[in-house]
Amino acid sequence: MKAAIVSHTVIDHIQDEHRNTIADSLGGPTCYSGLIAKKFGFDVIPVTKVGNDFSVNNKRLLQENGIEIKHSHIAENSPTTRFLITVKKDNRDLFLRSKCEPLRSEDFYGVNADCWIMSPVLDELPVDLLAHFAKDIKENDDFVLLDPQGYFRLTDQYGNIRSVMNFEYDLPSFTALKVSQNDQRILTSGLEGEQAMRLIHSSKRIKFLISTQNYRIDLLYDEMHYWVNIPYIETLDSTGAGDILSSAFACAYVKEKDPLWAVCFGAGAIRAALETRLAGLNKVPSKSKIEHCASYYYNTVSFKIM
Repeated sequence: MKAAIVSHTVIDHIQDEHRNTIADSLGGPTCYSGLIAKKFGFDVIPVTKVGNDFSVNNKRLLQENGIEIKHSHIAENSPTTRFLITVKKDNRDLFLRSKCEPLRSEDFYGVNADCWIMSPVLDELPVDLLAHFAKDIKENDDFVLLDPQGYFRLTDQYGNIRSVMNFEYDLPSFTALKVSQNDQRILTSGLEGEQAMRLIHSSKRIKFLISTQNYRIDLLYDEMHYWVNIPYIETLDSTGAGDILSSAFACAYVKEKDPLWAVCFGAGAIRAALETRLAGLNKVPSKSKIEHCASYYYNTVSFKIM
């Protein structure tokens, strides 16, 4: 089976203010979602861009893990997208150091996949291209998960990244939508929690709504509401946790066709990653650890009829 990951491949400079450390790491959905998809036995097809500054060592590291950066992925006239991530006790600050060129329609030519994970990190996937893709994909009835985080970020002239207050576009309907607490507020003009989730689930006409907030993962599907609580885990770095969740849910569902198992695998993958207490890609957990955590959540998941 094949999983296509649509996003810029990035380099994260992760700074921990508490421990006064800084580390560079490959990042972005291409890496975090891609590596999780490989754990589930999928072939990974990146739909991505990097610059000429993307090193041979980085290409080799990804290739050794089954993710190939090809010549067609290289933008000749712009650098690789890079973020400075300052990790604080309960949050993190994002700063854009450089940005690669946006994706174009030709980047999708010839890509056939059983599972699509679309997760722009900033604005590399234009909304009109996303809408065009949505129209085409409906004809094939493919599984598509959208994480709209990149559409809700703005940068100022100094590279500081902040959230938009509102979003004027109507996002296309895909199989699954993964949102954070902040995304809920943006999509519903300030609502949060179950009220926001219900509104998004119905108005966006999606099959699965996955929501993350306060160490809890919610899934709305059909007339059911499932949720899983994850304990607070003190860790060096939680970067990529959302991408890990998206990929684990999507891959588990495509293979098993069971949404309950899928959300448990998503929760299990996040917990397993955070429990490594490692930074960057080193936190991507083993399949056996993910399965162990998923089995625990399958027996403890809460649910109610909506």
